[in-house]
Amino acid sequence: MVAIPLHVSRIVSLFFAWAWAVVSLAACINAFVKQNEEKERVSKELPSGTQLTLGADDLLAAGAVTAAVSALIMVVSFVFLIVIVLDGAGKTRSGLSTRTLPMQFGSLAFLAVWLFATEVAVTDFVATRSVKVSATLDGIPVPDSIIRLIERALDEKTAYKDFGFLKLLAILPWFTFLFTAVAAVVALIAWRRGSQSTSKQLPSEPDSAVV
Repeated sequence: MVAIPLHVSRIVSLFFAWAWAVVSLAACINAFVKQNEEKERVSKELPSGTQLTLGADDLLAAGAVTAAVSALIMVVSFVFLIVIVLDGAGKTRSGLSTRTLPMQFGSLAFLAVWLFATEVAVTDFVATRSVKVSATLDGIPVPDSIIRLIERALDEKTAYKDFGFLKLLAILPWFTFLFTAVAAVVALIAWRRGSQSTSKQLPSEPDSAVV
């Protein structure tokens, strides 16, 4: 059986990348669900016919990208994890998990960088921005007294950081980024070790015959 470079380390790093991607995706879904529940809860306390808008489009758009990247990391790391486990058990073509190391490193590194860029935006939004509250009554903008009623229904909370489910959206995906980056680095090191082992195993050229 062909030796698999950094076999255990790769399994562990891929497992944690997958597990935290699942957690990150769950946090994103939870944020979308909780935001709708909060809107419905406040709407019930308003006069009949009032159309409520809780503007959080900037954060929700960034959160959607975080969810998409987390889902990709979850799928990619799971596939790579299955390949290396089956390779170690001799259930795949010889060295499949080693031969695909360049692709593993490239895809994991790309996804880690993408998630990093997205989470920088999400973290900034949660730390510095607020929900934009607006409402109309039969198509007519409501007075400030109704807006204050909405804010009281929100327990005077309008800043993103005041909502626990939004803070989770700004915190948990960072762990996904960390473990995805670690998995990418481990794949890179394994790729280099595999290349060195292959070069050592190549037979040396026979000496030229002396004439």
